Amino acid sequence: MDWMNLFSLLVWGSLLPFVLPGTRYKAIGAAAVIAAGAVMAAVAGVTAIVLPGSETGTGAWLPGLDPIGGVFALAVAISGVACAVYAVGYMPGHAAGKSHTQVALHFAALVALFYAMIEVIRAEDTYGFLFWWELMTLSSFLLVMFDGQRKEVLHAAVSYLVLMHVGFFLLLGGFVVPGGSEAFFGSTAAIGSATAPVAGGTAAGMPVGAFLLFLAGFGLKAGIFPLHMWLPVAHPAAPSHVSALMSGVMIKMGIYGIVRAALALNAERIMGMGALVFALGAVTAVFGIARAAVQSDLKRLLAYSSVENIGIICLGLGLGMLGRGLESDFIAYAGFGGALLHVLGHSNYKTMLFLGAGSVVAATHHRDMNRLGGLLRRMPVTGILFLAATCAICTVPGLVGFTSEFVLFDGFFGSITRGEVVVAAAAGIVALALVGGLTLMTFTKAYGITFLGNPRGCGAREAKEVNLVMLAAQALPLAGILAGTLLYPYLVLENADTLFGARYYAEPVIGTMATVEWVMLGVAAVTGGLLYLKRWLNRRARATVRRRPTWGCAFTSPSGRMQYTASSYNRELQTLWNETGGGRQAEGMLAEDEIFPTAHAFATEDRDSTARAVTHWTTRLLRRWTARMALFQTGKTNHYVLHALVVLVLILILSLCGAL
Repeated sequence: MDWMNLFSLLVWGSLLPFVLPGTRYKAIGAAAVIAAGAVMAAVAGVTAIVLPGSETGTGAWLPGLDPIGGVFALAVAISGVACAVYAVGYMPGHAAGKSHTQVALHFAALVALFYAMIEVIRAEDTYGFLFWWELMTLSSFLLVMFDGQRKEVLHAAVSYLVLMHVGFFLLLGGFVVPGGSEAFFGSTAAIGSATAPVAGGTAAGMPVGAFLLFLAGFGLKAGIFPLHMWLPVAHPAAPSHVSALMSGVMIKMGIYGIVRAALALNAERIMGMGALVFALGAVTAVFGIARAAVQSDLKRLLAYSSVENIGIICLGLGLGMLGRGLESDFIAYAGFGGALLHVLGHSNYKTMLFLGAGSVVAATHHRDMNRLGGLLRRMPVTGILFLAATCAICTVPGLVGFTSEFVLFDGFFGSITRGEVVVAAAAGIVALALVGGLTLMTFTKAYGITFLGNPRGCGAREAKEVNLVMLAAQALPLAGILAGTLLYPYLVLENADTLFGARYYAEPVIGTMATVEWVMLGVAAVTGGLLYLKRWLNRRARATVRRRPTWGCAFTSPSGRMQYTASSYNRELQTLWNETGGGRQAEGMLAEDEIFPTAHAFATEDRDSTARAVTHWTTRLLRRWTARMALFQTGKTNHYVLHALVVLVLILILSLCGAL
């Protein structure tokens, strides 16, 4: 299928929702078009990795797709199908009261976003890349704006649009810098050849200025600290399938750009830039999960968790860049390999988590975990699927989340034993271990407060399981979570030479990882067997087991208020954020003379002071500039004619002087 046919599929797929009647039929039409593209992307992606340059695979399905693009195309395919199918069951209820045009525009934007991401991955020139990048931005803006009648949604969408265009101009600057465009589009083509040199070659490589502009522009899309301010605002505001698609794969487009720019650096420049990416990754990962841990909004928690995972990916990219600078295949292999594995794994379980959160919101009409609880009894399938994704993000062995972080830890410890980048490796171990502990705390809170215990509100008490289509969509990424532990390492690690030029044999890493997983599975199997044996022996001996309620601290009738909430679960961390200006709590204290106290309230407010600090100076500068420009807005026509005359005279003078 050539480019023109793919473009035609995009055009007709975008027009189809305007023709089909009803929300459900529009959703089915959009899902069918996206599914067709997902099959193409998946086949072409795997072929590009395993058989680069194959005309019967990649060339037939998606011409121009290189091995690095193949990794991201596979991620887009899996997440895109799941989100499109989810919309079939989710949108008929969510779109109540919307006009035919609004609903059709939403699904047209969904199709456009999916195909724009595919085209960004396989763009081969600056104009094509920027066109598809802008289409990706505009279509995602329309998707976030679906509930634009709400003030907070409108604010989130406009903020997202403004920041993405700031990033667009940064990317434009990177392409304009001499050598930036050539290096960017030639990086993976060179690496993809079997004879490509590793870092230290004679190529000029990408200029540092271009790389920094690319890092800032792509970092805005990815959500790297401190350029993350749009992500925890836009993701909760968007419909759930849009949040899943944006968090699962759209922010990875920023990572894709950083990977290509990193591979274009030569040996003299890659060490410094690698240290910068590594440091940004460590700060982003720790900051993101620390912010996620104190959230009470379920979707906002998942959004900050995406910031954390972007940080982990950047940790791996930074390590890989340092490895290429030192001409160490092992370090480059572990860094780039772990990062790309995390791209694939995160696209699976984060899509599943956002879709699960969407089901919770659809059933209870609440995102605040303080109003949830006890949903496992009322939504058992959603609860089990959400638990599987939670275990994956907490790096439980045997699931896809374990593989990437295992490779990164192996790279860090291997670097120390080899005496290479010891300081960076030690910092990476500390950061990754801290992130792992906070992740476990965050998602035990997210799952426990949401699905366990007793209901805390009417919405949770009256919740019912969502429809089968939404459940099926939530289950689709489960295949990647389970099979990804076998498939993804062999795709990425066994083809490391093709992907990023690291000639380190994958078998030791894969073998050690498989051994750890089998040992953990063996321990789990033995534990389960012993528990079953105990139960069987009790039955055979006809032993009676006395069941008594747990001690309720002298309360005979415990209620839903006598349990942990999202705010109290990790109060110490919340207090720390409050002391550093990251939050505020307001409470009404009892007066000493209040014998019969009136109603008192306790509330917490979460504020991202980092985003405010980043945007404060730009806002002040913009206000000053607009205030000065307002002097020319006199409201008199003769003044405006005079301004135009002055500009024309200035253009004439510059033309005569040869400046134009």
